[in-house]
Amino acid sequence: MNIEVEPARITFDIHADETIIQAAWRNGYTWPTICGGQGTCKTCVFQILEGFEHLSPVEAWEDTGLRSLADSLPNKGQGYRLACQAKVHADIRLRKIGVRKQHGNS
Repeated sequence: MNIEVEPARITFDIHADETIIQAAWRNGYTWPTICGGQGTCKTCVFQILEGFEHLSPVEAWEDTGLRSLADSLPNKGQGYRLACQAKVHADIRLRKIGVRKQHGNS
């Protein structure tokens, strides 16, 4: 399974048991976060461009976080998820500014 990240045009693989942020880290990419992927800062929020149906259901913790962001996101947060919480079961394409190769990785 692959995650395609716009606007950087980055693609990386993800395992079924990983969150999107864990897969990014394992593949040598940074993902904007303040809390280190613990689900408290909500900085990892991303927009789903294709493959919404391939994402895991929103659990209570993520739902609370997304509702707290609703007024600051387009469409009241519809079409957005937290990378530290979301898992996938097929390819998706998303938008997240700031995803890039970690310093020192090629």
